[in-house]
Amino acid sequence: MSPDIYLAYDGSVNGDWVARYALNMTFHADNSRLALIHIKDGSGSRENIKAKIAAVEQEARLMGLKIEPVILPLSGNVTSSLISAVPNNSNSLCVCGMRMASRGKGFLTNTVAGYLLRHRKFDVMAIRVVDPGLLGAPRNLLFPLSGHPRGFLAAMHFFKLMAPEARALFLLRVMTVNAMKFQYMSDSKAKALHQHGAEYINHVLTRVRQELSSSNIHIDGKVIVSDDWMKSILIQAGKLKVQMIIMGASDRNLPSRYFYGSKIEQLLRETPCDVGIYRKT
Repeated sequence: MSPDIYLAYDGSVNGDWVARYALNMTFHADNSRLALIHIKDGSGSRENIKAKIAAVEQEARLMGLKIEPVILPLSGNVTSSLISAVPNNSNSLCVCGMRMASRGKGFLTNTVAGYLLRHRKFDVMAIRVVDPGLLGAPRNLLFPLSGHPRGFLAAMHFFKLMAPEARALFLLRVMTVNAMKFQYMSDSKAKALHQHGAEYINHVLTRVRQELSSSNIHIDGKVIVSDDWMKSILIQAGKLKVQMIIMGASDRNLPSRYFYGSKIEQLLRETPCDVGIYRKT
Protein backbone atom coordinates (compact mmCIF):
# COMPACT_ATOMS: atom_id res chain seq x y z
CA MET A 1 0.00 0.00 0.00
CA SER A 2 1.36 3.46 -0.92
CA PRO A 3 1.79 5.81 2.02
CA ASP A 4 -0.17 8.99 2.63
CA ILE A 5 2.54 11.66 2.54
CA TYR A 6 2.47 14.71 4.80
CA LEU A 7 4.95 17.57 4.41
CA ALA A 8 5.74 19.56 7.55
CA TYR A 9 6.27 22.96 5.91
CA ASP A 10 7.55 25.97 7.87
CA GLY A 11 7.75 28.45 4.98
CA SER A 12 11.54 28.84 5.16
CA VAL A 13 14.00 28.52 2.27
CA ASN A 14 15.08 25.20 3.78
CA GLY A 15 11.42 24.20 3.84
CA ASP A 16 11.24 24.87 0.08
CA TRP A 17 14.23 22.57 -0.49
CA VAL A 18 12.65 19.80 1.61
CA ALA A 19 9.35 20.30 -0.22
CA ARG A 20 11.03 19.15 -3.45
CA TYR A 21 11.87 15.85 -1.79
CA ALA A 22 8.26 15.48 -0.65
CA LEU A 23 6.97 16.29 -4.15
CA ASN A 24 9.27 13.70 -5.75
CA MET A 25 8.29 11.07 -3.18
CA THR A 26 4.61 11.79 -3.85
CA PHE A 27 5.23 11.57 -7.60
CA HIS A 28 6.65 8.05 -7.18
CA ALA A 29 3.80 6.92 -4.91
CA ASP A 30 0.61 5.55 -6.41
CA ASN A 31 -1.74 7.94 -4.62
CA SER A 32 -0.12 11.10 -6.10
CA ARG A 33 -1.49 13.34 -3.34
CA LEU A 34 0.51 15.42 -0.90
CA ALA A 35 -0.82 17.05 2.25
CA LEU A 36 1.16 20.20 3.11
CA ILE A 37 0.84 21.09 6.78
CA HIS A 38 1.84 24.52 8.05
CA ILE A 39 1.55 25.44 11.71
CA LYS A 40 1.02 29.16 12.37
CA ASP A 41 3.76 29.81 14.92
CA GLY A 42 4.24 33.50 14.12
CA SER A 43 7.59 32.99 12.37
CA GLY A 44 6.44 34.54 9.08
CA SER A 45 3.81 36.96 7.78
CA ARG A 46 0.49 35.53 6.61
CA GLU A 47 0.92 36.99 3.12
CA ASN A 48 4.44 35.56 2.72
CA ILE A 49 3.40 32.08 3.88
CA LYS A 50 0.43 32.10 1.48
CA ALA A 51 2.71 33.07 -1.42
CA LYS A 52 5.24 30.37 -0.52
CA ILE A 53 2.56 27.69 -0.29
CA ALA A 54 1.14 28.83 -3.64
CA ALA A 55 4.60 28.34 -5.18
CA VAL A 56 4.76 24.76 -3.86
CA GLU A 57 1.24 24.16 -5.21
CA GLN A 58 2.37 25.40 -8.64
CA GLU A 59 5.31 22.95 -8.63
CA ALA A 60 2.93 20.15 -7.69
CA ARG A 61 0.55 20.99 -10.55
CA LEU A 62 3.43 20.98 -13.05
CA MET A 63 4.22 17.43 -11.87
CA GLY A 64 0.59 16.39 -12.20
CA LEU A 65 0.15 16.03 -8.43
CA LYS A 66 -2.70 16.90 -6.14
CA ILE A 67 -1.70 18.94 -3.11
CA GLU A 68 -3.82 19.75 -0.07
CA PRO A 69 -2.54 22.72 1.98
CA VAL A 70 -3.58 22.58 5.63
CA ILE A 71 -2.85 25.69 7.73
CA LEU A 72 -3.41 25.12 11.43
CA PRO A 73 -3.18 27.27 14.56
CA LEU A 74 -0.46 26.56 17.09
CA SER A 75 -1.65 24.14 19.77
CA GLY A 76 0.95 23.82 22.51
CA ASN A 77 4.02 23.79 20.26
CA VAL A 78 4.84 23.05 16.63
CA THR A 79 5.68 19.39 17.30
CA SER A 80 2.48 18.58 19.19
CA SER A 81 0.48 20.46 16.54
CA LEU A 82 2.04 18.37 13.76
CA ILE A 83 1.52 15.13 15.67
CA SER A 84 -2.17 16.01 16.03
CA ALA A 85 -2.43 16.76 12.30
CA VAL A 86 -0.78 13.58 10.96
CA PRO A 87 -2.85 10.37 11.35
CA ASN A 88 -1.12 8.04 13.80
CA ASN A 89 -0.83 4.90 11.70
CA SER A 90 1.78 2.97 9.72
CA ASN A 91 0.45 4.26 6.39
CA SER A 92 1.31 7.88 7.21
CA LEU A 93 4.69 9.28 6.21
CA CYS A 94 5.72 12.69 7.53
CA VAL A 95 8.52 14.46 5.63
CA CYS A 96 10.28 17.21 7.55
CA GLY A 97 13.49 19.23 7.39
CA MET A 98 16.49 19.23 9.71
CA ARG A 99 17.96 22.61 10.59
CA MET A 100 20.45 23.65 13.26
CA ALA A 101 18.61 24.67 16.42
CA SER A 102 19.18 28.06 18.02
CA ARG A 103 22.61 28.68 19.57
CA GLY A 104 24.10 25.85 17.57
CA LYS A 105 22.55 23.14 19.71
CA GLY A 106 22.28 20.59 16.94
CA PHE A 107 19.90 19.27 14.32
CA LEU A 108 18.06 16.68 16.43
CA THR A 109 18.23 18.03 19.97
CA ASN A 110 15.12 19.99 20.95
CA THR A 111 14.11 20.30 17.30
CA VAL A 112 10.89 19.37 15.51
CA ALA A 113 12.73 16.75 13.44
CA GLY A 114 14.23 15.13 16.53
CA TYR A 115 10.88 14.93 18.34
CA LEU A 116 9.08 13.56 15.28
CA LEU A 117 11.70 10.83 14.80
CA ARG A 118 11.08 9.72 18.39
CA HIS A 119 7.29 9.77 18.08
CA ARG A 120 6.93 6.19 16.73
CA LYS A 121 3.26 6.56 15.71
CA PHE A 122 3.85 7.19 11.99
CA ASP A 123 6.75 6.92 9.53
CA VAL A 124 9.13 9.87 9.39
CA MET A 125 11.77 11.00 6.90
CA ALA A 126 13.83 13.94 8.21
CA ILE A 127 16.05 15.58 5.59
CA ARG A 128 19.11 17.80 5.93
CA VAL A 129 19.61 19.59 2.62
CA VAL A 130 23.17 20.59 1.74
CA ASP A 131 22.82 20.76 -2.05
CA PRO A 132 19.50 22.38 -3.06
CA GLY A 133 20.59 22.04 -6.70
CA LEU A 134 19.64 18.35 -6.55
CA LEU A 135 15.99 19.46 -6.48
CA GLY A 136 15.19 16.55 -4.16
CA ALA A 137 16.34 13.92 -6.67
CA PRO A 138 19.68 12.38 -5.59
CA ARG A 139 21.20 9.86 -8.00
CA ASN A 140 24.08 8.36 -5.98
CA LEU A 141 23.22 7.18 -2.48
CA LEU A 142 25.10 5.76 0.50
CA PHE A 143 23.36 3.56 3.06
CA PRO A 144 25.37 2.79 6.21
CA LEU A 145 24.13 -0.53 7.64
CA SER A 146 23.95 -1.19 11.37
CA GLY A 147 24.06 -4.98 11.18
CA HIS A 148 20.33 -5.49 11.69
CA PRO A 149 19.14 -8.85 10.28
CA ARG A 150 16.80 -7.11 7.84
CA GLY A 151 19.67 -4.96 6.57
CA PHE A 152 18.78 -2.54 3.80
CA LEU A 153 15.42 -4.22 3.20
CA ALA A 154 14.06 -2.24 6.16
CA ALA A 155 14.83 0.93 4.17
CA MET A 156 13.62 -0.32 0.79
CA HIS A 157 10.23 1.33 1.39
CA PHE A 158 11.91 4.77 1.60
CA PHE A 159 14.45 4.10 -1.15
CA LYS A 160 11.77 3.26 -3.72
CA LEU A 161 10.00 6.55 -2.98
CA MET A 162 13.09 8.75 -2.82
CA ALA A 163 15.34 7.49 -5.57
CA PRO A 164 13.70 5.05 -7.99
CA GLU A 165 15.80 6.56 -10.77
CA ALA A 166 19.07 6.39 -8.82
CA ARG A 167 22.21 5.45 -10.72
CA ALA A 168 24.24 4.02 -7.84
CA LEU A 169 23.57 2.57 -4.39
CA PHE A 170 26.45 1.91 -2.01
CA LEU A 171 25.96 -0.16 1.15
CA LEU A 172 28.49 0.40 3.92
CA ARG A 173 29.09 -1.69 7.04
CA VAL A 174 31.40 -0.08 9.59
CA MET A 175 32.64 -2.61 12.13
CA THR A 176 33.22 -0.30 15.08
CA VAL A 177 35.83 -1.10 17.71
CA ASN A 178 36.66 0.68 20.94
CA ALA A 179 39.45 3.23 20.29
CA MET A 180 41.86 1.56 22.71
CA LYS A 181 41.23 -1.93 21.34
CA PHE A 182 41.48 -0.62 17.79
CA GLN A 183 44.91 0.85 18.45
CA TYR A 184 46.32 -2.51 19.60
CA MET A 185 44.22 -4.82 17.41
CA SER A 186 46.18 -7.59 15.69
CA ASP A 187 45.98 -8.09 11.93
CA SER A 188 44.35 -11.48 12.41
CA LYS A 189 41.62 -10.05 14.65
CA ALA A 190 40.98 -7.17 12.25
CA LYS A 191 40.77 -9.63 9.34
CA ALA A 192 38.31 -11.83 11.24
CA LEU A 193 36.13 -8.82 12.07
CA HIS A 194 36.23 -7.66 8.45
CA GLN A 195 35.24 -11.15 7.28
CA HIS A 196 32.28 -11.16 9.67
CA GLY A 197 31.10 -7.84 8.22
CA ALA A 198 31.66 -9.07 4.66
CA GLU A 199 29.46 -12.12 5.23
CA TYR A 200 26.67 -9.87 6.45
CA ILE A 201 26.93 -7.29 3.68
CA ASN A 202 27.19 -9.94 0.94
CA HIS A 203 23.96 -11.47 2.23
CA VAL A 204 22.27 -8.06 2.13
CA LEU A 205 23.66 -7.33 -1.36
CA THR A 206 22.21 -10.58 -2.70
CA ARG A 207 18.75 -9.73 -1.40
CA VAL A 208 18.87 -6.11 -2.54
CA ARG A 209 19.93 -7.13 -6.06
CA GLN A 210 17.00 -9.53 -6.18
CA GLU A 211 14.64 -6.77 -5.01
CA LEU A 212 15.98 -4.32 -7.61
CA SER A 213 16.56 -6.84 -10.41
CA SER A 214 14.44 -4.87 -12.87
CA SER A 215 16.54 -1.73 -12.33
CA ASN A 216 19.79 -0.72 -14.04
CA ILE A 217 21.16 0.72 -10.81
CA HIS A 218 24.77 -0.05 -9.84
CA ILE A 219 24.84 -1.71 -6.40
CA ASP A 220 27.99 -2.25 -4.38
CA GLY A 221 29.05 -2.83 -0.78
CA LYS A 222 32.03 -2.15 1.43
CA VAL A 223 33.19 -3.17 4.92
CA ILE A 224 35.46 -1.04 7.09
CA VAL A 225 36.94 -1.78 10.51
CA SER A 226 37.19 1.50 12.41
CA ASP A 227 37.07 3.17 15.81
CA ASP A 228 34.91 6.02 14.44
CA TRP A 229 31.83 5.10 12.40
CA MET A 230 30.87 8.72 11.77
CA LYS A 231 34.26 9.62 10.31
CA SER A 232 34.26 6.47 8.17
CA ILE A 233 30.85 7.33 6.71
CA LEU A 234 31.93 10.88 5.85
CA ILE A 235 35.17 9.68 4.24
CA GLN A 236 33.30 7.16 2.08
CA ALA A 237 30.66 9.73 1.14
CA GLY A 238 33.44 11.97 -0.17
CA LYS A 239 35.33 9.20 -1.96
CA LEU A 240 32.23 7.84 -3.66
CA LYS A 241 30.88 11.32 -4.46
CA VAL A 242 27.44 10.36 -3.19
CA GLN A 243 24.66 12.93 -3.22
CA MET A 244 22.79 11.60 -0.20
CA ILE A 245 23.40 9.53 2.92
CA ILE A 246 20.32 7.72 4.23
CA MET A 247 20.30 6.26 7.74
CA GLY A 248 17.82 4.51 9.97
CA ALA A 249 17.06 6.18 13.31
CA SER A 250 17.64 4.48 16.62
CA ASP A 251 17.46 5.68 20.21
CA ARG A 252 21.25 5.31 20.33
CA ASN A 253 21.83 7.95 17.67
CA LEU A 254 19.01 10.28 18.70
CA PRO A 255 20.32 12.05 21.83
CA SER A 256 17.59 13.21 24.21
CA ARG A 257 19.66 16.23 25.23
CA TYR A 258 22.37 18.33 23.65
CA PHE A 259 25.88 16.88 23.70
CA TYR A 260 28.49 18.43 21.43
CA GLY A 261 30.32 15.16 20.84
CA SER A 262 27.25 13.28 19.58
CA LYS A 263 28.34 11.36 16.48
CA ILE A 264 25.09 11.83 14.60
CA GLU A 265 25.19 15.59 15.23
CA GLN A 266 28.80 15.70 14.00
CA LEU A 267 27.78 13.85 10.85
CA LEU A 268 24.94 16.28 10.21
CA ARG A 269 27.25 19.27 10.70
CA GLU A 270 30.12 17.99 8.56
CA THR A 271 28.29 16.10 5.82
CA PRO A 272 29.33 16.95 2.24
CA CYS A 273 25.92 15.93 0.90
CA ASP A 274 22.24 15.71 1.79
CA VAL A 275 21.27 13.38 4.64
CA GLY A 276 17.99 11.58 5.24
CA ILE A 277 17.15 9.93 8.57
CA TYR A 278 14.12 7.69 8.56
CA ARG A 279 12.11 5.86 11.17
CA LYS A 280 9.61 3.15 10.24
CA THR A 281 6.82 2.42 12.70
